[in-house]
Amino acid sequence: MKTQPLRYQSLKVVLLYMEANVRIKISQRLPTISSIEKLVPLRIRYLTLCSTGTYINSTNYYAGVYRDFQPDQIIPKSVQNTNDRGGVPYDLDQYGFPAPESYILEAGDVPLKELNDEPFRHDTDEIEEREKRFLRNYETALALKNNSMDTEATVEELPENNNQDIANNAMIRRLSNYSVESLNELILLTRHALLPFHYRRHNLTPPYTCYMQLTVTSKGTKKQIQRYIYTKRLHEAAKQLNTILFGGRQCVIQVRYFKMPWCSILRLPVGFKIRMDSFYEISSRYNAMLPIIDSSSFPLDEVTISVIFEANIGVNDLHLPAIISAKLLKIEDGSDQPGLLPFLNTVSNQTVILIYSIITFQADDYFAFAQSWLNNNRPVGTCYLFGIWKEETARELLKMIRTRMENTKRTKRRVTVCMGHSNRLEVYYVPAKTHSNHELRRNGYEWVLTMRVVRVR
Repeated sequence: MKTQPLRYQSLKVVLLYMEANVRIKISQRLPTISSIEKLVPLRIRYLTLCSTGTYINSTNYYAGVYRDFQPDQIIPKSVQNTNDRGGVPYDLDQYGFPAPESYILEAGDVPLKELNDEPFRHDTDEIEEREKRFLRNYETALALKNNSMDTEATVEELPENNNQDIANNAMIRRLSNYSVESLNELILLTRHALLPFHYRRHNLTPPYTCYMQLTVTSKGTKKQIQRYIYTKRLHEAAKQLNTILFGGRQCVIQVRYFKMPWCSILRLPVGFKIRMDSFYEISSRYNAMLPIIDSSSFPLDEVTISVIFEANIGVNDLHLPAIISAKLLKIEDGSDQPGLLPFLNTVSNQTVILIYSIITFQADDYFAFAQSWLNNNRPVGTCYLFGIWKEETARELLKMIRTRMENTKRTKRRVTVCMGHSNRLEVYYVPAKTHSNHELRRNGYEWVLTMRVVRVR
């Protein structure tokens, strides 16, 4: 049976609807269609960019430094696990020290933080002394266990002449709860961390060979590995990887869900631009991302704020245009600072979901929040969802609204308040296990509290 190649226009349509990773693979293997593939907009459902990795849909592309150890070497489990995952995400020098991060910028690169600070060094005398101190503590704790002594009593008897003795003994008390296997692994890992100091001191070569490794993993398929001679820096390899994936494209890359990268510099090809619908884990570094975000992205369909990893982020940092203009705002607040509810009173998002908060809000907090909706006459369609740990909080809230507000109607788990202009405020709660939002169920909440403004029919 004869087969006919796709014509130009037909090929463009097929490429447009083809899964992104399949497109990239075909383009690499069939150079004859590579130029056409670059002309067709690339559609990606999930995209995450990292310092040495790129995640497209369910496929992960990761560049790392792999250490091929000599057969007689005893390798800590964590080091072997890092190798199995594709290597370390940083460069290694001739003695095995993590090399300082490179702040060299090339065309297309996007710095996500100020690069004025000196890169952190792992080869200082202070680091060596710290590792030696850890090693002594691990060995002491292990010796106490192996001798079947009463660790707590023995530790209490150790002299504490200064603050360092107090800190060391406190650490040994915690380590006394570890298993012998865990302590042996910590000792092995710490000795491994001290080896680069030994190699440098005696000008020795580490007992392994470094390779630049590209690891491609995808759900349901076998992991693919390619190793290269270690002749370039890791950031150069990351740049080359992203150039292969995204370089030379004539159209803006269309992304459904984009996740905020957690790195210092994004190594991207010149002209890289995305149009996204949803932004995950947006943070104060958002402004640095603007050069690669197409203006047609706004207003966004959905934004997720995650402040768990940024303890210094303030409420003022959350008033970014991309946040307050999004149709759906999700918040995962891991800070212990107050101000979240006042912040929610200042945003105009139609739908807000508080996925998680480390602070437990009381009925009074929710009541003040509902009262502000009445005072500010929130528009129809506004809907906020909160996870509730205890039903008593929701019950007390509904009772407060029923007794302190006018024009209310109460049922078992719902209260409605007339807002005028044929609008009403509904406040109700349902079991989290029956709620459609999996994120609220995932965080262990018992109930989901909903506040929404609806039009009276």
